[in-house]
Amino acid sequence: MPGEYGASSTVPRAWRIAALPVLAVLGIALPLTFATHTEPFLFEFRAIDLLPIYGTAWLVLAAIALPVWIILTLPLLALEASHRAPFPLLARAWRVALIVLAALIVVETLVYCFETWLGTFGHSIGVPDAVVYGLAVAVGLAMALTAPGRAGLRTVRSIGAACTVMGAIAVVSLPAFGWHRAALRPTAGSPGANRPNILLLSIDALSAPHMSLYGAARPTTPNLDAFAREATTFDRAYSDGNFTTPGIASILTGTRPWSHRALQLPTWALDRTRSTSLPAVLRRNGYRLGYVSTNAHAGGSAQGFGGYFQFARTDRTQELTLCRDGLSRHLRFVCAASEVPPVAEFDHLVDLLHGPPRGNLLYDPRLAIEPALAWLAGVDRDKPIFLWVHLFPPHSPYAAPEPWLGRFDSSPLDRDTAHTQPSWAWLLSRLPSSQVHTLEARYDESVTYVDHYAGDFVRRAQDLLGPNTVVIVTADHGESFGHGYGAHTGPGLYEEIIHVPLIVKLPGQTVGKRSEALVEQVDIAPTLAEIIGVPDEADWEGRSLLGECSATELADRSAAGDDQALGASPPVFSMNFEQNPRLGALRTGSVAVMDGKWKLVHYMGVLHYPDMPPLHDELYDLSADPAERVNRIAAEPVVAQRLRQLIDAELARRGGAVRKQRATAQIPADSSRPSP
Repeated sequence: MPGEYGASSTVPRAWRIAALPVLAVLGIALPLTFATHTEPFLFEFRAIDLLPIYGTAWLVLAAIALPVWIILTLPLLALEASHRAPFPLLARAWRVALIVLAALIVVETLVYCFETWLGTFGHSIGVPDAVVYGLAVAVGLAMALTAPGRAGLRTVRSIGAACTVMGAIAVVSLPAFGWHRAALRPTAGSPGANRPNILLLSIDALSAPHMSLYGAARPTTPNLDAFAREATTFDRAYSDGNFTTPGIASILTGTRPWSHRALQLPTWALDRTRSTSLPAVLRRNGYRLGYVSTNAHAGGSAQGFGGYFQFARTDRTQELTLCRDGLSRHLRFVCAASEVPPVAEFDHLVDLLHGPPRGNLLYDPRLAIEPALAWLAGVDRDKPIFLWVHLFPPHSPYAAPEPWLGRFDSSPLDRDTAHTQPSWAWLLSRLPSSQVHTLEARYDESVTYVDHYAGDFVRRAQDLLGPNTVVIVTADHGESFGHGYGAHTGPGLYEEIIHVPLIVKLPGQTVGKRSEALVEQVDIAPTLAEIIGVPDEADWEGRSLLGECSATELADRSAAGDDQALGASPPVFSMNFEQNPRLGALRTGSVAVMDGKWKLVHYMGVLHYPDMPPLHDELYDLSADPAERVNRIAAEPVVAQRLRQLIDAELARRGGAVRKQRATAQIPADSSRPSP
């Protein structure tokens, strides 16, 4: 094919032709598919943030494309090196194949963009793969074998090359959009020899109603039951959000989602809430901080807190994905970039090639526990320790390894990771009830699985840290199998999703207690602040629970009667605003308020979820109806109005558009980089 690009080019023809698929990805597929994804990105980020998201996606794809380019070129160079038959014919066939591959990438991209465009009008059209492949082959052959096709190929190549260069320019912007590192504020006080160590264990998707500790019929948590016998168990603890990102952000910042604005999965808390966060307070007061992550969205770096930690072990699972906590430390927008279709397709391809590990060990808790214990065993004790460990099970996929698999359902169904993924939100209503029950049993088996390792970890960690240690066990959110609503996230704020465990063991505590007080995730930071003797931050929305751990306090409440005990706590909130622009006024989503025995769920704006029924506000009497079966809103209008006023007052105070903020996240300038 002489003269394909003109004889004046000084780049060898083999390299130019082998670059065509690379240019098709970086210069055609990436910009077009990114354009189709800008709307959700603008819900999650500022418009200016599109530049580093695009630059990150380009960088990731370029890192993949460069070795692919070399691999595609070497065979062609070898074939063109010989002029003896049949090598010239094979070289020609390889060149045609490369052009067809580039055409396939472009055609698939155009079809995807067309289908996405139709979807914005509520229409859908499924173009069969055979049609796409046939069209791509025809276009590729025309470009390779005809004069008009070669002219078109030169045009496409020029467009691809220009857009590829523009992507490379976007990469140059990444340092300007990194994590802000301001100077360390003055230390409020010396660490002191008597300040306790702190162990925070968060367990992903652990629903309190599914724990035997909280009355579940199945014996799911014998080890945490035993731990709680020497700790304080809060029977009415709630997550402030209904999925990982807002839940973890509330635990660490002491603020609710309407304040910290980590509203969507790949986002993080606002700078101002990170600068007053629990890790910031502990670091300023002389603590040595470490964390171990298993979920990128529950990782210190991905959440923007990485600079406060002197030790980190990230991404402790066998899952291979580009959305990684470790990468987020250097590429702030990598989780957002992993949602761009070409990057997501590569992620999916790697997942298919890698396959799940045998024995349902994809999220083996030992991968997180062992480095955490090793750090505790060797860390310098010149300062008090804060260690945060996040375990992934019982998050989906629910299938646990032996001997837990089949413990609560011996059927041969749904026994591996591929068949125990949830049906999200109202899609659960499409499943037969028998399958829902099996999935729920698999989830409970996974709860027992993580309980085994969590209990052992807490015991060993306490032995290493010593008696002067505060231990907190909680969850980021729960998991739903009822009300025709599956898993978590979305507007669903059912008890299975937002009622989470909270167990607090004070230094030297040996007597177990239970509290009926209403509490929430934002109470954890003030509780620890009071324990270590430092003041709350002004923007924290929770309260200290140290008094609730007092035997006298609990005894007084118990003697006062159930109704008074239920009404003695301030109201608590849980919410989801994932379909609301992150920095805009909060007008679309759902908010639940729990006050005494009552729970009101308020739905806001126009929500869009598959199979979603008409949504109306719901009021439940949790003392008489813990399963939330009877909506009392018509029967109790005065109660509903009072609770709605609580929500409206908070939204009026905190639900406005976020004003432009200076970068104030107080990450230590002299922070040593955590270990990978």
